[in-house]
Amino acid sequence: MLHRLRNFLLTLAAVLFLIEAWLWDWTLALGRAAIRLLPWRAFKDAVARIIESLPPYGALTLFVLPVFVVEPLKVFAVGAMAHGHIFKGLLGLVALKFVGVGVFAFIFDLTRDKVLEIGWFARFYRWVLMWRDRAHAFIEPYKAAVAARLALIKARARALVTQALGESGKVEGFVGSLARLRARIRGRADAASPDQ
Repeated sequence: MLHRLRNFLLTLAAVLFLIEAWLWDWTLALGRAAIRLLPWRAFKDAVARIIESLPPYGALTLFVLPVFVVEPLKVFAVGAMAHGHIFKGLLGLVALKFVGVGVFAFIFDLTRDKVLEIGWFARFYRWVLMWRDRAHAFIEPYKAAVAARLALIKARARALVTQALGESGKVEGFVGSLARLRARIRGRADAASPDQ
């Protein structure tokens, strides 16, 4: 029992970690695309120059920005839930989670070279990457099992559709299959009828 609980908790932790990593990658790509769409080339270049001129710990302070932007807004989402707007509040919290991770990932993308000059931050970053790799390795057999199960379900569904539609794969084959099934059911009902 203890072994099952441990495996469940490890699996849950790995899945949550990978979801966070997926959110990070996805929102980072979205942030890069959004920045490419901004028409202010001079502004983007000025921001890049400012970040490049910052010392490593100065670049690290930029990570406080998502906290100052996102956390106060979470209060409004919780307030909406407290006033009976559960769905709106939950939707707000989920949206703020995406925004927070996205801003954090984008800031890291801009400041990566600077902040990795800080020894403890570089060690922490390597530690996070190590755990992400371990989580992927831990989850991989489960992903393979789910993929195999889904492939089997798709193959069975395809076989059922082919059987129902006939070899032609046309609707006429499906209608014909329904007619044959109906006739078979009627034949059983007629055979079971006490009047005959």
